[in-house]
Amino acid sequence: MVTPTPKELQFQKKLTGDTGSLLTKLKDLHEELKAIDQESVAPNSLKSVSMQLIDPSIVNHKDKGVRIYAACCVADMLRLCAPQAPYTNNQLKTIFELFVNELRNITKPTSPYFGMYHYLLESLSAIKSIVLITDIKNPGGLMVNLFRNIFDDIRPQQAKNVQICMSELLQLIIDEAKHLPQEIIDMILAQFLHKQKFDNPAAYRLACDLGNNCADKLQRYVFQYFSDIISTAGKSELTSKEMADFKTVHQLVIELNKAAPALLLNVIPQLEEELKVSDITIRTLATKSLGEMFAETTSQLTTQYESTWKAWLQRRNDKAPQVRIVWIESLVKLIKAHGNLAKELSEGLAEKLVDPDEKVRAAACKMIGEFDYETSLHHIQKNTLIQVGHRCRDKKRMVSKEAIHALSVLYNQAYPEMSYVDNAVFTTLFPPQGDAESRVQRLVFTYSALDDKGRTGFLSVLRRSVDARYYMTAFLQLLKTKEDSGSEEYEKKLGSVIKILSDGLPDPLKSSPLLHKYTQLHDAKLFKSISDCMDSRLSLKEIKKAGKETLTRIENANPQISEVFSILIQRISLTLVNSEILTELIKKIGEDEEHRAASGELLRSISLIFPAIFKDHLVEITSLLRDPEFAGASDSLYTLAEFAKQFPKSVPADSRAKETLRTFLESGVVVQARHATIVLASIPNNDKMCKEIADSILERLDIASTGLLKDLTILSQLALYSPQVFEGVSSSVISFIIKKLLMTNTLEQETMFEPTEDWIEKQDLDEYTLSKIMGLKVLVNRAIVLHESDPASAPDAVRPVFKLLWTIINNDGELAELKNTNAVLKSHLRLNAARLLIKLTRNRPMYEKMVSVTEYSHLGLVIQDPVFRVRQGLGSRIMKYLRAKELHIRYLAVLFLASHEPEIEWRSQIRGFLIQQSKAQDNGNDNFMKDMHLSLDFAITSILLTYDCVILLHSRCPSPTENKLMLNEITLARVIHLLANHPDFILKNGPAHSVDDLNLTARYIEFYLETMSNSENVSLIYYIASLLKTVRFANVHEHTQNLYVLSDLAQYMIQERSRSHNWTLTSHPGQVKLPRELFVPLSQGELPEVSTKNCLPAEWVRAREHKTDRKSRVTEDRKFGQATKRRSRSLSPSEVDAEDGAEDEKGLKSSSRVKRTKSSKAQRVPEEPTRRMASRVAKSKRAVYKDVGTSEEESDGMESDLDAL
Repeated sequence: MVTPTPKELQFQKKLTGDTGSLLTKLKDLHEELKAIDQESVAPNSLKSVSMQLIDPSIVNHKDKGVRIYAACCVADMLRLCAPQAPYTNNQLKTIFELFVNELRNITKPTSPYFGMYHYLLESLSAIKSIVLITDIKNPGGLMVNLFRNIFDDIRPQQAKNVQICMSELLQLIIDEAKHLPQEIIDMILAQFLHKQKFDNPAAYRLACDLGNNCADKLQRYVFQYFSDIISTAGKSELTSKEMADFKTVHQLVIELNKAAPALLLNVIPQLEEELKVSDITIRTLATKSLGEMFAETTSQLTTQYESTWKAWLQRRNDKAPQVRIVWIESLVKLIKAHGNLAKELSEGLAEKLVDPDEKVRAAACKMIGEFDYETSLHHIQKNTLIQVGHRCRDKKRMVSKEAIHALSVLYNQAYPEMSYVDNAVFTTLFPPQGDAESRVQRLVFTYSALDDKGRTGFLSVLRRSVDARYYMTAFLQLLKTKEDSGSEEYEKKLGSVIKILSDGLPDPLKSSPLLHKYTQLHDAKLFKSISDCMDSRLSLKEIKKAGKETLTRIENANPQISEVFSILIQRISLTLVNSEILTELIKKIGEDEEHRAASGELLRSISLIFPAIFKDHLVEITSLLRDPEFAGASDSLYTLAEFAKQFPKSVPADSRAKETLRTFLESGVVVQARHATIVLASIPNNDKMCKEIADSILERLDIASTGLLKDLTILSQLALYSPQVFEGVSSSVISFIIKKLLMTNTLEQETMFEPTEDWIEKQDLDEYTLSKIMGLKVLVNRAIVLHESDPASAPDAVRPVFKLLWTIINNDGELAELKNTNAVLKSHLRLNAARLLIKLTRNRPMYEKMVSVTEYSHLGLVIQDPVFRVRQGLGSRIMKYLRAKELHIRYLAVLFLASHEPEIEWRSQIRGFLIQQSKAQDNGNDNFMKDMHLSLDFAITSILLTYDCVILLHSRCPSPTENKLMLNEITLARVIHLLANHPDFILKNGPAHSVDDLNLTARYIEFYLETMSNSENVSLIYYIASLLKTVRFANVHEHTQNLYVLSDLAQYMIQERSRSHNWTLTSHPGQVKLPRELFVPLSQGELPEVSTKNCLPAEWVRAREHKTDRKSRVTEDRKFGQATKRRSRSLSPSEVDAEDGAEDEKGLKSSSRVKRTKSSKAQRVPEEPTRRMASRVAKSKRAVYKDVGTSEEESDGMESDLDAL
């Protein structure tokens, strides 16, 4: 390769003349130098001009332009002559003095020479010629000036590349300097102080960059800096100024640990030595500093400096209380940041709760109150909270005050996660004082600010108050019946009531004897005052007076009993809700537009919980209803309807009231008509008016009627509350609903929705579509009444209704003879048919028996419907009824079909419900949960109640293996039965299943195991899985081979889960009976062959065993259960769990406007391309579930059902 001939510098002018000519020459020179590459110039041609550039007349020139252009030319000379600078040591000193002075102007972006200042900075940084400053003799002064100027001049608003060049400039100097002046170290460290950090963030970031990028070079300087100060402090007593400096230094160490921890390599051991000195102040400061440093979320100090960590832990036993207090104060941040250290730190905290020094105990209690709920739940040991409870009784007021506050704060944080709320919270939120108007104002304001969970908690307190009054009333009634006193039956009843009351108190063992002592008082005035506390007719002032009088009389009679009754009186007293506030609440609905919705909801809820309170306000409500401008008509009618359901004889029955209600049937909206019908139908001896209403509706009942939805709504309520009247028109109504409404579609309805739409929200449905749904409810309401009124003939009478609902489900929501129902309506019909079937079987064993195994399996597939709202609507209803124990346990198995649910949050809700179900299984556990609710004190008069409730959060429910019924474990057999007959698990070509089939089905079993299994019941579950190879399907042999494959699959996965969780599988000692309607035992000849044969394909077993990355699978499962942003919005539990009446209101308020929305349509199992989507038509389902069970009249047509109806 030929080396190019070096070029001579073309500039030959002398750098002299006036300012203008000199500046022109310098510009020309700079332009030429800037364009020359380093290797392409002859160095000798630069010599003359390089000397001229550093002439004092130029470097000290009064003109800024001359100086900066000269500086830039010199920088170019250094670049072109590198690595040998063409200047002597003294000349370099002159040059860098010029550079340092000129770089100060980098802060002047408006200067005409700003570009040159930036050029100089960038050149020194990029070419690294700044390192020549370290070659100057005694360069310290220049370096200090440069560092000071840059730290003073750097600003956040400067261009990013300017800040980067400044940082690189200083880093080059630090890396090359043989020694750094102390002033530079001081400047760098000063930037980490709190004031500097926020006054100039850019200087702080620059110091952080230097600290992290030059840590190796700066460590010894930083060590020496702290060593000098710390060693000085240990030699003599410090003055106030020295102590202030000493504290500043430790704060600096904390800040360095956050921003540049590598600088502290040798400083941390010095802090460890401080922990051992005799000076208490130094030990305190070192303990506090290290505590904050350990608590940094990114800190690894506990492992990097193990001896320092151990020395710090020992400070919890320091002889000085102030050191122990500082150690305690560090724990909150430390445990939050490093949960892995929580165990040993929690143990230390528990020790300090019993510290001899009261200030230390108080500090420990205070720290407990600073933990958030999640941290306390997962990282603070139960014994620690128990100790805090004991501190509530501490003799020192300082300690007991902090303990009470700590537990109150923890409970306040925990209550949204619980299904109940302590009344102490309400004592603060709703103080029982002031006039009714101000109390209602505050009550409504607070209620409107609560979320769904908060409102549920608020109402649960009101409901439990009703329970408390019920048992107190029973208690007082027993005491009044003196003639039965002493009899065995009397004592048994009295003991039962006392046990219920005492079980809800802080110390049941102590409370029960005290309640027995109360029975000996026989004070009639005392009985009267307690009754007055529960009298809804009294004012708040009178109730409070009765409560005060009660406690005074009990205190005088027996002071020991007063502690128990102070809690009971607060629970039973109507101080929050009483008749006084109802008037104001009703007024607020009509007058306060801002809080009208919250006021109405509150009024409706109170009417459900305290219907008796409304007795004295019925006339007032009915008079308000006569006002056509009354904005609260709907809410008031709802309230009146709820009252009428429980107290029909107390409803105003005068002709004026009836006519007012009837007006709403004729001119009111649908919701108002519904509630007005309930009231009219509930009035005794009002059949004549109800018959008139029914007859008038029958005359105008027509598809084209504009009020069809309202008329069907009225009929649905007459079917429930005036069945004798409805039966008079039932045949005509039912014929109309089925033949003209359900089995036909109008032309407008056929084309109402886009072909791609399969769902819109109920409130946006047109009136005709809502009428079809309401028609189904009319039929079901009649069937519900027949179950109670005519149980002998009910099965035959309602069988056609069942058949109709099953037809809707099996035909994908299609009922019309022309098969022209739009997809939106079919989705809503499918959902409502499934939910109405569940409603019919709810607490109705006779109807439950009418659901065959085949039909039950069909219903299970609705939980995998292609439309998300259908899946969610049915699943929510099943969970609601199962939670209330109103539904057969077999429906629990249906929820496991949601294991492939694509909507992550909805799957997570189901998973959470199943886990709760597994923890609340047997009767013993039910009692445990009941006692847990009852054990809450409604006032903070005894903090032990609040502390008990926090402890209960950490308590574990009784062992599932104690449950003799084993319902959740038996559910596995039901789940496998569903899977064995599932459309996705059909034998295709012989007995072998593909690996994809088994992997798909395995996810269902995994879902069951992760929600229902634990170390104590896994052996029982395994035993049940193995039992399935000793039975066959009842009444059918088809698909039985599937049962055995799934039995082996379940056993394999149970073994796999046991190994991963280190669970021991033992033989189950007892006997288990499988559901007889599903399984029958194998014959003695079949049993050996089936039970010994392994039905799992070897290919699948090998693939499963070679899955080595178990952790990734577990992580994936966890992510699958977490809530993420979904493709469609899930309804909240309060939306989907609403009763049919509330659902009707939601839909009935709509007009003919239809909202065009895209469906959240999704396959039951997305993201698995091999999955076969089961057809949603009845034909395919019957092929899959053929003859499974004992379904009757499978071949009967709809015409025969019509005749039966």
